[in-house]
Amino acid sequence: MKEEKKLSLLEVFGLSIAVVAPTGAMAFNTAGTATAAGSAIPLAFILGGLGIFFVGISFVELAHHIPGEGSAYAYNSKALGERIGFLSGWALTLTYISFTVGCVSIFSNFADVFLKHFDIDLPIPFYIVIALVAGWWLSHKGIEFSTRFALVLELISVAALAILALIIIFSGGDNGNSVKPFTLSGTPLSGLGTGMVFALLSFAGFEGAATVAPQAKKPKKAITVAILGTVIFAVIFYVVVSYAQVIGFGTSNITKLANSSAPLNYLATRYVGNYMAVFIDFASCTSFFACYLGAMNAAAFMMKALADNGYLTSWFSVNKSLVATPKHALDTVSVVALVAYIIFGLKVGPTNFYNYCGTLGTLSLLLVYVMVNIGAIKYFMQHREFFSFWKHLFSPIMGTCVLIYPIYSNLWPIPSFPMNLFPYIVIIWILIGIVISYKRRIS
Repeated sequence: MKEEKKLSLLEVFGLSIAVVAPTGAMAFNTAGTATAAGSAIPLAFILGGLGIFFVGISFVELAHHIPGEGSAYAYNSKALGERIGFLSGWALTLTYISFTVGCVSIFSNFADVFLKHFDIDLPIPFYIVIALVAGWWLSHKGIEFSTRFALVLELISVAALAILALIIIFSGGDNGNSVKPFTLSGTPLSGLGTGMVFALLSFAGFEGAATVAPQAKKPKKAITVAILGTVIFAVIFYVVVSYAQVIGFGTSNITKLANSSAPLNYLATRYVGNYMAVFIDFASCTSFFACYLGAMNAAAFMMKALADNGYLTSWFSVNKSLVATPKHALDTVSVVALVAYIIFGLKVGPTNFYNYCGTLGTLSLLLVYVMVNIGAIKYFMQHREFFSFWKHLFSPIMGTCVLIYPIYSNLWPIPSFPMNLFPYIVIIWILIGIVISYKRRIS
């Protein structure tokens, strides 16, 4: 019998990049950051990226000492106990499913915008069905194939946006290049803190590689390069592109950027031409499809890990032949995405539905990040032979401190409907997880 194929380092890296969807983040999150932080958008991304880098160190360090599938589930099972470990994985499952549903929804929106350039106007639900079928088919080709495909799509979109950013920077933008976006000039600390919320959301999912790292040829090396490499790459990309957006609109015209519904389209048309706007729309479309594909794989492999350990039915553990693909878990995630869109997405529209799913998934994800940081501290305090002050105490504490504000800001002041419901949905999901954990006999 042939052995299952193993993922290369590049393929594991590709999954994390796909889930982060850097092009999509730049299409949506800079306007929100500008509303809070003014022209200091790049500074907000630098500080937010630094905090995420600290969280990434906790993931990497735990992965080096705790092998096993399930990412946060495997790590916290050893660090904080089996039940807390399961709840970490359970919360991460909610995150990846939410991202899957949200990204396939916003993909349909960008597909519609892109194809209208060619006078093709089809119903949004049509794009949803096409995306779900295509994603389902690609994922069943195997994790190796689907991660490569997602990486290629994301690299195409990143290249398109990088070209636009460099054109704007070298042209001097609206009023010339400036260091103002990297300073607090005119920006209060509270505004910078709120802006960091949007910056942190742009890194959500960077740990996606941890769910498939055990499938890699060299798991420890793969997870180090994939997680920390994704964060470093994203920081550089976000800083360059957000800076280009600021000077593209002009440091004195930040309100225009903050109120723009499509800042990249505006900049592409102004600094290059209509054809560049078409290319940017295509890049955004491919970025969100790659994110959908990456999140779906991450969700399926997390479900498989929980099933392998007796929390979910063994039906989710079934692999497809030799391609190491949990086919039933992938089928389930695809069906959930379709049903969720039919029930909710059709009523609120693709953009709102993406925002709602992203908020729900990120709330759950931030809790996982905090639990992983706590797990890192406890685990290495108990294993003093591996303990490093900087990596196992300072780093997780700093990472947790950075996460406190976005968690707080999503709870208080109480958001308007339906955003006010999402914390309760996360709580209900965790309570369901607690019930499941007590029904499973822990050895």
